[in-house]
Amino acid sequence: MRSIFLTLILAIAATAPSRAADSPPADPVLAEATDLAGAVMFMESGAPGMVLAIVRGDHSLVLGYGETKKGNKRKPDGDSLLRLNSITKVFATEVLASLVAEGKLSLTDSLQRYAGDATVPTFGARPITLLDLATHSAALPREMGEAPSDALPRAWPTREDRWKWLPSYKLPWAPGAIAAYSNIGFDLLADAIASAGGQAYPDLLRKHVTAPLDMRDTGFAPTPEQCDRLMIGTGLGGAGPCVNTHATDGSGGLYSTGNDMARWLRHNIQDADGALALSHAVYRQRQALQAAIGFDEAGPMAGLGLGWVIVAGRSIHPTLVAKSGGGVGFMSYIAFAPGRNVGLFVAVNRVDFAMFSRLTDAANALIATLVTR
Repeated sequence: MRSIFLTLILAIAATAPSRAADSPPADPVLAEATDLAGAVMFMESGAPGMVLAIVRGDHSLVLGYGETKKGNKRKPDGDSLLRLNSITKVFATEVLASLVAEGKLSLTDSLQRYAGDATVPTFGARPITLLDLATHSAALPREMGEAPSDALPRAWPTREDRWKWLPSYKLPWAPGAIAAYSNIGFDLLADAIASAGGQAYPDLLRKHVTAPLDMRDTGFAPTPEQCDRLMIGTGLGGAGPCVNTHATDGSGGLYSTGNDMARWLRHNIQDADGALALSHAVYRQRQALQAAIGFDEAGPMAGLGLGWVIVAGRSIHPTLVAKSGGGVGFMSYIAFAPGRNVGLFVAVNRVDFAMFSRLTDAANALIATLVTR
């Protein structure tokens, strides 16, 4: 038993994290809570590297573990570039909610209103609304089909591709009746946001979210300098090149860093009124749906906000507002306890779904250690 304990201590010492260079003085409670828990999360992930950002009130801590690329001996930090994958969706819904607050669109608007000359399918008289798209309940598939063999990850389908495909798609059930996870739905949502906002979607994201929060490394078209900081993904699907991912700007194309995500996480925790209150609210209760497909990887989904998954509190675990992402060699997770001023973001450069279930369990448990009321 003593030898096992010594082995664990030595392993933890070998995985001592790097801290973000621009982090403010650490909250000692955050430091204590993440000291062992963060190291264990990383070791159990089996990933080459991990970035962990945790926020408690006005304090945050951004930690890097392992290597940015397997074997390169370069430890990630708060400036290492990451792929957010489907966490991209909850950035899109913040922009959506901002335009609602400005009166430029309504959640009950039909997608047809922003479709130009294209015809959006309906189910009888029931149209697809922006709310349907933002809650995965538009009766659209996860993907519009297999990507061409020469398509780069997160660079397909283009806007032209999806609007050419959409009119021929037959809705299998009425929008609003069933929630089924859909990437293509969020790319169509980003197109509608651009139409309503009168600007390209990346410009609207910059205007409403990333520029006000000084999130300089969050976007869809990394510079060569930013690409040099990109962690290299592993596991199912493998790594992808550092390319412009504007084609999937609503569903999964965002790049970011731990430092930027700590800023955005604090924003969601502390500025939860106005547009964010619209984004975090529950619009689809699970028990009111005929089925809910694809939402339980981080805990049983109780309801859907705008892109966000609401996980009901149980035992010592608080209610969580959460979103996960995976693909192109990365898996990521963000969650916060509304009204408790605690939240967490974690990303690993390895795709493994069994591992990810354990990682999100550990992340939720870490949040629970910091929420005692």
